[in-house]
Amino acid sequence: MCWTVKEIRENVWMINESGLDAMYLVKGSERSAVIDTGTGIGNFKGLIESLTDQPYAVIITHAHVDHAGGCGQFSEVYIHKKDYREAMKISVRDRENYLKNMESADAIEPGTITIAQEMRNDKKPDFCFMKEGDIFNLGDKELEIIEMSGHTAGSVCILDRKDKVLFSGDNVNDIELLCAPAQDRRRLLEDWHCIGERIFSQKDAFEICGGGHGLISIEKALDTLDCGKKILKGKIQAEKQKIHFFEGPFYRYKNIYLYNGSFDELHNGR
Repeated sequence: MCWTVKEIRENVWMINESGLDAMYLVKGSERSAVIDTGTGIGNFKGLIESLTDQPYAVIITHAHVDHAGGCGQFSEVYIHKKDYREAMKISVRDRENYLKNMESADAIEPGTITIAQEMRNDKKPDFCFMKEGDIFNLGDKELEIIEMSGHTAGSVCILDRKDKVLFSGDNVNDIELLCAPAQDRRRLLEDWHCIGERIFSQKDAFEICGGGHGLISIEKALDTLDCGKKILKGKIQAEKQKIHFFEGPFYRYKNIYLYNGSFDELHNGR
């Protein structure tokens, strides 16, 4: 199993899981926090405990297999209530299908990454619910939960004001999939955009945006929000496109692609 660990701020590490996704470890004076668990293809818990000897909380930005697939390695995990059912559904088969999809998208070489035998199970942790405004106190720093429904119903961002880092999950990617269930897709887009603008208007709150698949420039995150704004104003229209292993009607602005619809209508393997 190949993880790449990089310190992006003092006592803040980004952990890349073989180029598939990014997790984070934030260390305070008394406690640590783990943000996302990756696909769960190796002993991620062992890696975390080699990096910190402090007690730690595990926090999930959203319940997709590439971010919550490793939850079963831990006894307790924090998640938004609206993503609980999705997290409970994640199986070994889902994790295997995700790897196959990444192979088909040429993101990884076929057969080079497999789920370790000891991780081939569907164990689940005790899930604890978190909500808007909840604070995780690490001693000399705090992590603040910000709800940002859109990618999933229970997606969150996590703000570390001391280290000036926003952990954004998959909320402002250059390929942004707004797939939370909604009867009114426009209202979903409006709410997602409004929350995003509120977060990114706090110019002094963060300098780094730690996304679910790596660091994201503030400029690119703002472009993603601008894409949403232009859609709401009717300035751009969706066109059917295939991007990686996704195929569906995407809106394009600069180098941003945005999809607003259900996963059932998007051809993918999640």
